[in-house]
Amino acid sequence: MGGFRNELHSLAVLVAGLIGMAMSAGTAQATDTVTIATSIETLDAFVPQFGSQVGIFARHDLDINYVKGANGSAMVAAVVGGSADITHVGAALIFPAIQKGAALTVLLGNYDIDYTFIAHKDAEVDVKKGYPAFLNDLKGKLIGVAGRGGATELYVRKMFTDAGMNPDKDITFIAIGTGYGAAGAFTNRQVDAMASIPPSSTLIGPDNLDVLVDLNATRNKVFDPEYLFTVFTANSDFIKNRPQVAQNFCKAVIETISYMKDPANEQKLVDFTAKTLKLDAGKAKALIDVYKSGFNAKLTKERWEGMKKYAAFVPDWTMNAYEPCASLTSG
Repeated sequence: MGGFRNELHSLAVLVAGLIGMAMSAGTAQATDTVTIATSIETLDAFVPQFGSQVGIFARHDLDINYVKGANGSAMVAAVVGGSADITHVGAALIFPAIQKGAALTVLLGNYDIDYTFIAHKDAEVDVKKGYPAFLNDLKGKLIGVAGRGGATELYVRKMFTDAGMNPDKDITFIAIGTGYGAAGAFTNRQVDAMASIPPSSTLIGPDNLDVLVDLNATRNKVFDPEYLFTVFTANSDFIKNRPQVAQNFCKAVIETISYMKDPANEQKLVDFTAKTLKLDAGKAKALIDVYKSGFNAKLTKERWEGMKKYAAFVPDWTMNAYEPCASLTSG
């Protein structure tokens, strides 16, 4: 009789366990996959990658996949075409795409502009003339940009136009990519000067270049501190069909940027930077020390409207900014 009772008890325990497992499975939060069109090896691509590595996106029930684009235009095309849900390119590329009819909605900010403009030491540019006058010394020269028609070309065009030059006639644009590719093109003298995206200047080495327009000048003379650079932008159908996923993505981005800027997490960010950009630890730390401040999710109507100083077309805020996400950054 005792054996029979023991068997009943064991069966009851088993059934209870199975019921508990079924209930747990039924209440477990499903993970949503979001595909990002990205450049992978640039700092403005860091937030989803780093946030995923430290578990922040998983805490928001998100699994991030990546589609690599050769340049910003290709990344926009991936989102417009539906092979990616979100990208992180410059507003200067997003706004014209919207003007042409692309169904795109901006979620929130990502990263402030980090471009500098560099030249070979023997380029004979007299920086004492001051910005933008000294750029006339580069008339007739080969100027490197990440890709034709992309954000770096717009940056160069803005500077040379400021100097009273015609970028289509007075200089020649050469597409050189980013990272090691750009650094190699500069070192091998395929260009006379170039728009530099981190970590290109670090890879070239400060002794092998002259900085003509530094980060401070880019943010305060070429543009202004509130200039809306790279933004997280989604296919509008993605937001319409998966609004909670879009909002979870935004929350994860904001949490990740806060985590990145916390001094307690600096070593994790440095290690990630070294591995991702293939830098030694010292160079990775130097890069983060300079550029960490650029991560910025802030998207406000004021920043948006401020782009009218730089863009021929600025979309309607109420139609093309996603308020549930933007409002999270206004505090």
